[in-house]
Amino acid sequence: MARGTCLLANSIHGLPIRAKLTLWYLLVVFAATVLFGVISYGVLHFALFQEKKTHLVGREERLIRLLEENRSRQPELSLEAQLRNYALATHEGNMFQLRRLDGTVLFPLDVKETDWKFADASGCAQRQFVVVSLAGEPAMVMCHQVALDGVSVRLYQGGSLREEMDILRIYRNALLFLLPGLLILSFFCGYFLSRRAMAPVDRMTRAALGIGVGNLSERVPVPVARDEVRQLAEAWNQLLGRLEGAVSRLSQFSADVSHDLRTSITVILATAQLALAHQRSEDEYRADLARIAEECCTAATLLDALLSIVRSENFIHEVTFRPIDLCTLVLSGCRRVEDLAEAKGILLDWSLPAQPVMIEGDEVLIGRLLGILLDNAIKYTPEGGEVRVDVFSGGAEAGVLVCDTGIGIAPGEQRQIFERYYQGDLRERRTQPGCGLGLSIARWIADAHRARITLASVPEQGSTFRVVFPVTLREQAAQELEASVAD
Repeated sequence: MARGTCLLANSIHGLPIRAKLTLWYLLVVFAATVLFGVISYGVLHFALFQEKKTHLVGREERLIRLLEENRSRQPELSLEAQLRNYALATHEGNMFQLRRLDGTVLFPLDVKETDWKFADASGCAQRQFVVVSLAGEPAMVMCHQVALDGVSVRLYQGGSLREEMDILRIYRNALLFLLPGLLILSFFCGYFLSRRAMAPVDRMTRAALGIGVGNLSERVPVPVARDEVRQLAEAWNQLLGRLEGAVSRLSQFSADVSHDLRTSITVILATAQLALAHQRSEDEYRADLARIAEECCTAATLLDALLSIVRSENFIHEVTFRPIDLCTLVLSGCRRVEDLAEAKGILLDWSLPAQPVMIEGDEVLIGRLLGILLDNAIKYTPEGGEVRVDVFSGGAEAGVLVCDTGIGIAPGEQRQIFERYYQGDLRERRTQPGCGLGLSIARWIADAHRARITLASVPEQGSTFRVVFPVTLREQAAQELEASVAD
């Protein structure tokens, strides 16, 4: 049984939304119809029986009034004769009895004790109504204690319920007959309404299926009604807009990278072919090899940027937080690019505090962030310039300052410099390898470490990048350092 229920639930969940809406509509109409039928049948039953009770009370009042009038007009006529005349002249006159309080029959005297099994010997000071079967037919009997000729008796008035039962049966059969027709009509109405309700979704689906990489400028239609479907359409259009922008930037970047890689490969091939085609001196061979090495570095930079694109989407989830000495990391980064700065005639200097500055983070990623900042500083600083790196610590924060005396960045470009694929309109862009990914990757790494990276720059005077990390292990590291010094 449980397995069958699970299979039924799974089959329902697997239905299309249009079918689910139709079934829900059919279920609601069925429940409403059944509820209406039960309530209306109960109300009709109550109303018919209340009418019958009112009829029996009226008969009782007419009987008492008739006996009082006969007593004044024909005092010599006995009570039994008056009751016999009433029974003969009144509809359903045979359906009443009079009994003394001890239960003996007062009228009619020829009644059998088994005929009125409903008689209640406990007394009927208040009117009581019961439904019984008389002569095989349903009937309602009212029992009430009244005074006739100064004698207290129990009056039993009976009324046939054949007509009322016939009305209830006809109404019930009509409901049962109409129920299947209503369900069939509800099914078609529900299917029609579900199609109307899902029509905007169908239009959106057809439009979405027609949108590909080649026509991302297309948008799904937005319904006029301000409902959930409109919100879904607007959300899809916003997503398509972001996707279009990302694909456009990626396409532009791919074209730039392809052009630069082809240029580098062409230069490497041409230089190698010329070197092999003619006998040259050692200095000429060295110059050719230097040119090849330079172009290889350019190509490696571009390929490294492409690899960063693939890894940067998920690298935040791969960050492993460990205690790191920021001074050691900065010293290692500066030593790594020291020869590059010297080759360009740039003075590279750094300043570190006497005590270790502990932060939490991924050593590889933070090292890449420092490498990006140092590489940019050296790349855009002319010969004879200076690059300086400072480590600072204060309060619950610590960080790094990377300052250069390079070409600087215009104020209008400083807000966009951290965007992916963005490159400033620099004169050095034609000669310096780059793809506009470095600083965006640096910002992602900073965000992954809950750090802030900011820029202050003046054109032709230099730039200063400031990276501030939260120091979550500072007090613990200080305590460990004090303990080690004490030992």
